[in-house]
Amino acid sequence: MKLERELFSPNAFWLWRYTLDKSVRFIVLYGGSSSGKSFSVAQFFAILAFYEGCNMLVMRKVGASIEKTIYADFRAAINGIDGLAECCRFKQNSIVFNDGGKIDFSGLDDPEKIKGISQYKRVFLDELSEYDETDFKQIRLRLRGQEGQQIVAAFNPISEEHWIKKKWFDRETWHDIPMALTIGNETLPQELCAVKSVRMNSEKMILNPNTGEYDRHAPDTIVIQSTYLNNFWVVGSPDGKYGYYDQQAIATFENDRINDPDYYQVYALCEWGHIRTGAEFFPSFSHGVVCGRFKYNPELPIHISMDSNVLPYVTATFFQKEYKPDDVQQVTQIDELPIESPNNSARKAAKVIAKRLKEYGYSDKVYLHGDASGKAANTIDCENRSFFDLVIDELEREGFVVVDNIGKRNPSVATTGEFINAVWDGRVPGVSIRIDNDCTVSIDDYQAVQKDENGAIAKQKVTNPVTKQKYEAHGHVADTLRYIAHDLLRQQYTDFSMGRKRSLYSESEFNMFNPSTEYDYERTAVYVIPSIGGLFILARLARVGDRWHLTDVCRRGVKGNEEIERAVMSLPADQYMVECPPAYFQMVRNLRSSLGNVSVLRMGADVRTRIMATSDWVRSHVRINPYMLGEAEYGQFINDVLDYSDTSSDDTVGASAALSGLARVIVRNGL
Repeated sequence: MKLERELFSPNAFWLWRYTLDKSVRFIVLYGGSSSGKSFSVAQFFAILAFYEGCNMLVMRKVGASIEKTIYADFRAAINGIDGLAECCRFKQNSIVFNDGGKIDFSGLDDPEKIKGISQYKRVFLDELSEYDETDFKQIRLRLRGQEGQQIVAAFNPISEEHWIKKKWFDRETWHDIPMALTIGNETLPQELCAVKSVRMNSEKMILNPNTGEYDRHAPDTIVIQSTYLNNFWVVGSPDGKYGYYDQQAIATFENDRINDPDYYQVYALCEWGHIRTGAEFFPSFSHGVVCGRFKYNPELPIHISMDSNVLPYVTATFFQKEYKPDDVQQVTQIDELPIESPNNSARKAAKVIAKRLKEYGYSDKVYLHGDASGKAANTIDCENRSFFDLVIDELEREGFVVVDNIGKRNPSVATTGEFINAVWDGRVPGVSIRIDNDCTVSIDDYQAVQKDENGAIAKQKVTNPVTKQKYEAHGHVADTLRYIAHDLLRQQYTDFSMGRKRSLYSESEFNMFNPSTEYDYERTAVYVIPSIGGLFILARLARVGDRWHLTDVCRRGVKGNEEIERAVMSLPADQYMVECPPAYFQMVRNLRSSLGNVSVLRMGADVRTRIMATSDWVRSHVRINPYMLGEAEYGQFINDVLDYSDTSSDDTVGASAALSGLARVIVRNGL
């Protein structure tokens, strides 16, 4: 059997070099689609199994996917090497060589293979990004007992937050290896071994348990990064004598480069990032447009936005706002602190923040923004102070003056998301939001966070494989961005919220009242719908002349009659009206015993007809509080009203139903 170099792409030449180096423990190939990484491994595992007579193991996360993927690659690789196929037998889940070498194939879901992994000289982990960190650790620990045992792995880079990058690559010190190879006695032309990059980790000092002394440990990891441009069976060999120029594949990559740059960055150029699913919360986020080098400006104040969830970390993001010529307001994220255990408590997180501020040399006021729920009293300390009470207290102990900009209620998730997307799309004049390139955790979150069926953030929970704790993997950093966008660009946000395309109501005719004015209200009324479209709806209106101010609302999931009763009784009014089916009549009786003037209205058979009939009256007589549009329930209530149409889903009808029901009562009774 003769091995011609025309069989191989650059990845294979690098494997040839380092699979024979006994000091190398790990060889990692990460590359884009069609970079030839898995096929190159197949070639050299087969060659080594034949020449060395050693045992190899090829693994994927799930065994069921092996036959049609990596096993097929090995079979094709062997058939492509002259004479090699005659030297082996293809069996189910294994390839056996006549002289004793063997390649086994297994999923991680086969525990017997894991137990017996020490018998193998080399293990190939295909699609390493699908493995958990604990999977990799188990394999690494169990592969022992023979000289020169190696783990070879291949994957496509996806998330910046993936454990491969965060827990492995980022913790090593790397240096580049020159693009030059000598195989046997032959020095290869540089163009034959050119890939995107080859890196080796640095040597370490490790404790010898026998002597108690530290020994030098040679570099043991090689990382090979490649793209389709390094595969001679996509672009052809540099001398044009072998390989294959795949014009169709090149055209496909070129189309992605122009029309889907995010996809191209990951799957073609082998860069860390995210692939779009179509359900992104920030579909308008474009790394190349939004991100850049935007560092701390000592002439501007710092705004810190925080999310108080402790898992996977307490989130603190740093922003600055600058007024540019032509009245352009520029909001820039300059830094981030994903504060993990053991510092993910209020006081410890504040100390981490204070340290970062001092590193800047910052001594001005600190403007604090964040999750309104973090202002609620709790049992963090004996005084029942809130998360943010403790953060502020600790920052002040560190010498900073803190300006509390945390609202009483959080802004609407869906609307703030739409607003940020509109800014990034260039649909909000005079506003920009920028992200510094070094905010990698934030960028990952902005790319990864998904939206649910209501347009809010889908807080999908994952389980830590070690601690078994459940937490929301994405969305916390996105929340801090939403708070900042709402707070620092409030006027633009309000204008955007009221100016979106509507169906039934015209925003130009839906007027607002000034909450700073003291009104002498002549009458107040509360209209309640306990359950409509799975939601509890309440609207409180107060009359001034022939105008009615919408002062309070409830729009939330139905959690029980007691919660509804508490919400109703918390709002003083001259009259209460409850539109409901008979199942809620006992609740009405309970309300009457406490409030007195409570009337019950049977649930209307055709609510949508009523909404259409009263829409003109609602539009001309109801006034909205502009200061409350940024609050979650109020903002979503108004959005439901303004977005209402004949085709609106049942869970968005309730707000319009409450206003139309009250309008009918007011008109009929002359209130």
